[in-house]
Amino acid sequence: MKKWILMAATLVVLGISGAVGYGIYKVYYSHPGRFSSEASTEGLKRTVEGNTLISYEHPAARITFPPEYKYLGAHRFILYGTVEAEQYMFASSHPDGSTRSLINVQFETVLPEFDWTYDYSGAPRAMRIGPLEFDVDADPVRRHWLVSNGLPGTDGERYHSFMDERGFPKPKDYIWSRFAYVPVGSPRHEMLILHNRDLTSMGLTAPSLRPGGENAERWENLLEAHLEMLTQSITIEAIE
Repeated sequence: MKKWILMAATLVVLGISGAVGYGIYKVYYSHPGRFSSEASTEGLKRTVEGNTLISYEHPAARITFPPEYKYLGAHRFILYGTVEAEQYMFASSHPDGSTRSLINVQFETVLPEFDWTYDYSGAPRAMRIGPLEFDVDADPVRRHWLVSNGLPGTDGERYHSFMDERGFPKPKDYIWSRFAYVPVGSPRHEMLILHNRDLTSMGLTAPSLRPGGENAERWENLLEAHLEMLTQSITIEAIE
């Protein structure tokens, strides 16, 4: 009897392991992240001076972040086999050294052989920082238990792994916000300011802020304050 129980338990474990492995295999091999190239620090088109990122095109601007942000570095790669991407990463910490917030400024250009453009007109709000108009969206997010930095080859996985290696892991629960800028007349280019802000220090979790959560009624006010803080603390100046 014990032998049969052991065999049954073994079959159940093998079945679960096989299902999980097959699921991971299917997700990865059906995802365009497998076409992304390895990241490189060579050939970057922008520069950073202190907390100021200087972009010479799309847009030509100086972008300055608050002094508490530390510049972690940058890299470039081909995203999904279709887009040339550059990521410039900044982070700030709580007094205990844990991650308070992360910023990735991501520039993308569609490769010549692909015929498509960027469009964020469906974003829920538009906000201005200096001379630039951004389409903005945001959500409360919990870090995925299995792929904490995102699926391999995605832009999220690239920059979160980069920050993780430099001592700034993604918070377990955070406000995710995206400021998307597409140059007028050049929709094959875009700049994203991607920001993650830790919720733990506020005594909140992402699930509690979602519809039906115990703090769901606080989300809109929290979001408005968060976005206002970003637009007031980031400075953008056009380069003539």
